[in-house]
Parts: sequence; C-alpha cells; structure tokens
Amino acid sequence: MGDRMPVIFEFLETVDVFKSIERAVYLADGSRHETDSDHVWHMALLAVLLHRELEIDCDLAHALELILVHDLVEIRAGDAPAFDLAANEGKAERETRAAEELFSLPPPDLGAMLRDWWDEFEALLTPEARFALAMDRLQVLAQNVASEGRAWKDYGVARARVEERNAGVLEWWPELRPAFEVLYERADRRGCWG
Repeated sequence: MGDRMPVIFEFLETVDVFKSIERAVYLADGSRHETDSDHVWHMALLAVLLHRELEIDCDLAHALELILVHDLVEIRAGDAPAFDLAANEGKAERETRAAEELFSLPPPDLGAMLRDWWDEFEALLTPEARFALAMDRLQVLAQNVASEGRAWKDYGVARARVEERNAGVLEWWPELRPAFEVLYERADRRGCWG
C-alpha cells in the first residue's frame, strides 16, 4: 500500500486539470463556459434525481462511476462539441490515445478499472452505460436551455438536430421522454434555437 498512495495522488493531481477543461456550453448566467467538472457534477446530480423519480432499472452506483470517468480523456484529447464537425474529425482516435496515456498513470489495477469503465461507457452495451449517456445528453440539453441556447446559437443548431441526436437515448429509456419534452418546450418558449 505504501508505494500505491503517492501514485494515486499523483494521478489525482494530473486529472485536476479536468476542472478547467472548457466545453462549448455556457453556464446559466452566461459568465463563462461550463467546464468538464461542472458537466460531470451536474450529470451525477441529474442521474441521482431521475433514477429515483422515474424508477430507472439500472445500477445507479455503477452509472455514477461511468459518469465520473466518461470525459476524463478530454484532459488530453480536448472537448469536441457535438455540433462542430471539424472538431469531431479524429475524435475517437484522439480519445483512445488519451485513455491509454491517462489510465496508465494510476496503479495498474486502478488504471485498468478506470479504463474498463471508460470503455464500457463508449461501447454503450450495458444499461448503466446507456443511462450515463442519457444523463450526458439530458444535462447538455438542460444547460443549453438554462443559458438561453447561447452555444446552440453559436453553432446554428435547430431543434430538429438536437431531437435527432437524442432519439436513440429515448429508444433505450422511454421513461426519460417527459424530461426531454419539458426541456424542448422551455427551449421553444425561450427562443434558444440557433
């Protein structure tokens, strides 16, 4: 255990930069872009609330583990906004290289665990991964609505594009439809679309 603890804390210092990785979406008050850590915290809280509210049938604790690691690779690969086609070119390769590098830093068993969780999220084969992705999509939708669609306006994003992007999530989790509909209705009322 003695050799492991310093390595764990070195890894935590390395990933501290996660708190400053900016995303395209803005905070509700428009004062700055949301960071990856803002996004993950909001996703986790959303998952806790909706899992209970909508009686989602998946292991919440494991879904939260996936939420915590799903964007860590952006420390090395950067954020690629969903509607920025140029930024998404080569994204999978950049993120895979980043995962190999980052998850080699903690002790091997912990690095393998983090990598397994990241791979699970990316593969979307488990209910927990699909729920985590649903929370990712729902949080981004909620944040865009809260910021009056500022990022959507930056990228010229219409409602149809957002609905198309979220359609698969609703196939997996039709229980989430009321949450998406509330946000689409708010976006319409607030004139959030680009």
